[in-house]
Amino acid sequence: MAVADFSRLFSPRSIAVVGASADTAKLGGQVVARLAATFDGALFPVNPAHRQIAGRAAIPSLADLPQPVDLAVALAPGAALVDELERCPAGRLAFVAAIPSGFGEVGGDGPALQARLAAAARAIGARLVGPNSVGLFNGTTRLNASIIPLLTPARSRGLGLVTQSGGFGMAAAMYAADNGLPVARFCDVGNSADIGAAELLDHLTQDEDTAVIGAYIESARDPAAFAAALARANERKPTLLCLLGKSAAGRRASQAHLGIAPAPAALRVALPRSVLEVDTGLDLLHAAKALLSAPPVTGNRLAVVTGTGGIGTELSDLASERGLVVPAFSAPLARTLAARLPPYAATGNPVDLTPVWRDYPRLYPAILADIAASGEADMAIVSITDVPTTVPDLAAALARSAPQLRRLPLIAYWGSRDCDLAAMSTLQTAGIPCYRSTRETADAAAVIWRGARASRGD
Repeated sequence: MAVADFSRLFSPRSIAVVGASADTAKLGGQVVARLAATFDGALFPVNPAHRQIAGRAAIPSLADLPQPVDLAVALAPGAALVDELERCPAGRLAFVAAIPSGFGEVGGDGPALQARLAAAARAIGARLVGPNSVGLFNGTTRLNASIIPLLTPARSRGLGLVTQSGGFGMAAAMYAADNGLPVARFCDVGNSADIGAAELLDHLTQDEDTAVIGAYIESARDPAAFAAALARANERKPTLLCLLGKSAAGRRASQAHLGIAPAPAALRVALPRSVLEVDTGLDLLHAAKALLSAPPVTGNRLAVVTGTGGIGTELSDLASERGLVVPAFSAPLARTLAARLPPYAATGNPVDLTPVWRDYPRLYPAILADIAASGEADMAIVSITDVPTTVPDLAAALARSAPQLRRLPLIAYWGSRDCDLAAMSTLQTAGIPCYRSTRETADAAAVIWRGARASRGD
């Protein structure tokens, strides 16, 4: 089998779309239209019924490609796709991203059809992603070789994500757009008839644009190889794993949609201890946002700054349960904080500013600056709830203060109505990750500490 140069997968210079359509109501039309609008390389729509699609000359089949192509995005169904690859001359394709389902995950002829698909790709020297995949994208170059309609370009380095669930890929794209999460690389390996998660983990480990690695995994054809790749990844970068199929019902569901026998027990036995395991896909995205936003921390001391005492208590309990310490501040620091606050405010940690809402844009940055200067905390949670979420000056003031507080990573609990989310995006754009439940906020603080410990080999 050819050794894969994954740069040709994620940064292709030429793409063919098999099953391209002139009708943008169809997936084949949507995919080729998006590529035509954003892809600068050679683009070949493949459809024998058209001469031109999306402003590009169409070709009847892969056998008619005028040049070798780095990536074929395959949308043609089942046997038609297999026939297309079997007629393609050797050496014309480097990679095939097979989108259609109806292969190894279904009964009847599905497994045999998948074996033919893999054999056809192998015979022409191509590596196969899928089938039963939503595709892939490169967030830093805006390459969208997938059926996911929404792609938010990464600002810089970001999350490298490998999944076996197309639905999770869709959810991750929406989360990234709403939360300012930079996704540098994404690939859904689907049924893994050829390329599996292990090879992609190795690529992401070396990829300069990937700062944090995430894996949303149900099974692996070779659990030992996957665990070894995960260990190599985790030695270089924070690595998040959501391992599914823990229950009998979950394993049945996984078998039905991937056609691979789940092996969570075998995978877990081989897992490196320092891998950051999470329970759900949303937990993975929340954790990635925290890790990408926060600088490395050297300790687990947490400051909590809030406008309401009850939320401060709740956050302190949750943080303590997760291995963080919410220390009582020293008398000198408490006096410094008290000088800025009403006499009935609490200054011992948590710091309760009390409901002097109109003063929050001045008080929050000043209090956090005092805590940062004291060296008595390694990170801080700021709780912004109810009325303060409607004060745009508060979010703007915290965003402006963020660069001066880099030694004190900030995480925000944002407790607002859905209609008051605009100011939250101001914080996230400034690199302050926000969460809408106290549990998620405490989880984010804990994962920053766990990530720091893992990077040191603790």
